[in-house]
Amino acid sequence: MKVLFDNCTSPIMATTLNGFIANEGHNAIHMRDLPLKNPNDVQWMSHLARSEEEWLIITGDQRIRKNKAEAQAFRRANLRGVVLAAAYQRTPMHRCCAVIIHQWPSLFDTVRRFDPPFLLEMSINFNGKFKQLSF
Repeated sequence: MKVLFDNCTSPIMATTLNGFIANEGHNAIHMRDLPLKNPNDVQWMSHLARSEEEWLIITGDQRIRKNKAEAQAFRRANLRGVVLAAAYQRTPMHRCCAVIIHQWPSLFDTVRRFDPPFLLEMSINFNGKFKQLSF
């Protein structure tokens, strides 16, 4: 599985998770690492759909579920997504990364149980549950 952190997240998150999951055959990248120049959300979603890879999107942007064009593009691309709770914006980066790493095994297991497209919300708690979001 490939994990894409969008522009609403820090590249540090992608690098940190990649270091943890690479030995499992997965990789995490940041939006800036895609071969696209300043894509809007619909463009990068279409790009991922064409790649025929299995993607998990991690975003801090709730608009992905509220903006009609973005929600449609997300569904059309048959993507899996995790929306980071708003508390991630107010939390030091080292704690954000620690929570994501700590939650990865549970998140990966949860993601594998759902057929895409879907969005889950991830809390900033180490033992938080994932909440399915409508979009």
